[in-house]
Amino acid sequence: MKIGAFLLTATANLGIGIILFFFLIIALNGYSESQATPGLILFIVWILFFSLAAAVFSFFTVTFLTKKKSFSPFAAAVFSTIGFVFIGGILDFIGIFAAIGLIEVLR
Repeated sequence: MKIGAFLLTATANLGIGIILFFFLIIALNGYSESQATPGLILFIVWILFFSLAAAVFSFFTVTFLTKKKSFSPFAAAVFSTIGFVFIGGILDFIGIFAAIGLIEVLR
């Protein structure tokens, strides 16, 4: 169950990141390629880092909920996955503003 929560959380957060990447591309309309490149790199690294971090935290949260709070493994995996996909999605959304902010600072 822990590995499933890890994989599902990572996959869902990467999917959210891919969708938000296209929104970032639309938001960068009007910037030249050389201006937009640092922001795009920041966003890609941001997505990969926070997707991996959310998946790792989901893995350990399943363990915590199963041992300390006496949840069933399935319930712990579901709660952990939903929670960290939501948190990861919010962090991915914040990454759009970080990327645009970096581009504006470097402009």
